[in-house]
Amino acid sequence: MKPATLAKTLEEMIQETKKGHLNWLIELQSTDGLADSLKHKIIEEEKEWTVDECFISFNCKFHGKDYLMITYEHIKQCKDQVRSDNLIFLPPLNVRYFDVGILSPYIIDADAVLLDRFHQLWLLVLESYKQKDGHVSFKIFDPYE
Repeated sequence: MKPATLAKTLEEMIQETKKGHLNWLIELQSTDGLADSLKHKIIEEEKEWTVDECFISFNCKFHGKDYLMITYEHIKQCKDQVRSDNLIFLPPLNVRYFDVGILSPYIIDADAVLLDRFHQLWLLVLESYKQKDGHVSFKIFDPYE
């Protein structure tokens, strides 16, 4: 799927979610919140960077079709400097792994518009989950299990 097509589909999904017409299964795996001693460290530009990783899986049925979309954010931090890379994957339903190598054949060329749509969707499903409206199920996975 082309990025522009996916961005348009996400915009429609966002509107349908706001109307309460979509049910979501969100699965999350993140190193955010863990002690720095547990996080991966890398050396770049003669500086030690602490790495956070976050996978979010968005799964719903839209227009009779099952959608599985996985986002990945790789965040490096060194003192007050932060660098972030984002990837988006559209794997088949049976590929629900939080592993960039396994997901790499399903990568989508993400642009700023597409990343923004995913961010909007993320904020919307979080709000829906907080309101306990029954349209969002959440599963959180430990990154070290």
